[in-house]
Amino acid sequence: MTARSDWTVMHHLAYVYASIAFSDGSISDEELEVFCRNLDRWTPPEENEDLGETVMTVIGAVAEDKERQELGHLYRSIGIVASELDDDARGEALGDLLDIAAADGRFDPSENALMLRLRQAWGTDSPAS
Repeated sequence: MTARSDWTVMHHLAYVYASIAFSDGSISDEELEVFCRNLDRWTPPEENEDLGETVMTVIGAVAEDKERQELGHLYRSIGIVASELDDDARGEALGDLLDIAAADGRFDPSENALMLRLRQAWGTDSPAS
């Protein structure tokens, strides 16, 4: 089981990104490319976080959680991102998630369901958004 006690906000955001990419059962090369590119924009230059290591860690965690049908970790990550990012940043992250979901040329119903849940959890479904 993946240890998560030392996860940063970046890990939790990456976990949500990986969850949308993996929601149709696999992560395509196109989704992975967009996922990494979008996540890289969130990494502050002064941080020494290894993007590749973060991506591999969260992809492994998402795969484990899907196999065990465990949603608690996803909900926890969604909540942490909601509390750590402001409204504009959450809106930008939702845009990233749409890009990731559409990268493989399909928008699966499971991706749509997760996007709706995220919009509600992150408070970005109001008319002002």
